[in-house]
Amino acid sequence: MPNASELKQQLESKVTEIKQIVSGVDEERASQPPATGEWCVKEVLTHLGVDPLILSSFKQIVEEDTPFIDVVPGQSHFSEEQRARTVSAILDEVETRYLDVAGLLGSLSPDQLQRKAHIPLFKQTPFGEYPTLEQWASGLINFHLADHVNQLRTLTQ
Repeated sequence: MPNASELKQQLESKVTEIKQIVSGVDEERASQPPATGEWCVKEVLTHLGVDPLILSSFKQIVEEDTPFIDVVPGQSHFSEEQRARTVSAILDEVETRYLDVAGLLGSLSPDQLQRKAHIPLFKQTPFGEYPTLEQWASGLINFHLADHVNQLRTLTQ
């Protein structure tokens, strides 16, 4: 079970990895999905950078007893406005959002990391429907972000 410092470091590492992967992609390619119905680089980054649930859910778990966290997988948040933005601008949002989360994670006590939330999406996972904050963070880092890192890697090759 990772401690607060390890979770912070893991999350910061994912942010660095995302930045490295998309650093050389040109704006036109970043806006073009590989096929109809698939996400382009900007859409993946927008999904990561715009979702307000991430930081607020961690704070909610620290502040409330077993809060309900309604995760809706696959929400894009992509629009023509987002398509018109630069990769760099969207990437700045991703970095800011996840470094804020990393800062919060790094400040948590072992007891806070063991606080639970009710996350129905996790029902069929090894974490179960009532994961700890540490498990929620690990899921975010090792599954959600890892999947999107791989997706970005494929899109930029």
